[in-house]
Amino acid sequence: MSTRGWLTLGLAAAAAISGWSIWQHRPPKSALVAVDSRSDYVLQDFEVVVLDNLGHESFTLQAPRLARSPGDRTMTLATPTFLIPAAATAGAVPTREAGWIVTSQTGWVSAAGDELRLAGTVLAKTAGTRAQPIEMATEQLNVFPHANRATSPTTVTVTQPGSILRGQGMEALLDSKRVRLTSNVKVHYAPQAR
Repeated sequence: MSTRGWLTLGLAAAAAISGWSIWQHRPPKSALVAVDSRSDYVLQDFEVVVLDNLGHESFTLQAPRLARSPGDRTMTLATPTFLIPAAATAGAVPTREAGWIVTSQTGWVSAAGDELRLAGTVLAKTAGTRAQPIEMATEQLNVFPHANRATSPTTVTVTQPGSILRGQGMEALLDSKRVRLTSNVKVHYAPQAR
């Protein structure tokens, strides 16, 4: 065989070995995972009481529909109503009469039940008969029931007897009924009739 033949044969062998090596070291084909977009369960027209670590009521949820995601175990809700009791004081049991009633168009509950994300027309008002009722209206509200805290990055209107506050962003301590608006705050005083 001529030098040219040997050279061609050598190059063909090197190409075959290179091709085989590349084939063996290619990244593995990503396995096609079937994504199940179905919920692992759905509740309709229900009421559920969620307890904290001490066995006290953290919040009660009523809604026409709840769907639980099987992957991250979060829940999505349609037109939910949350009843959030006031925090326990000195070993007392939390009570609904001094808590909050919160409604929205949609809702999301974390897997641990420690965060509620409410969207749409969100309305939070103090429950029971109080001398100083408070009502908060916004388009987005994040509630942390274990910490008795709520936040909103959007415009919030807080109405109570004698005044209407409106501002961008909010932090509220639900047990003490303290609300702080973070920016662009406007106050309208409306004297009460005597």
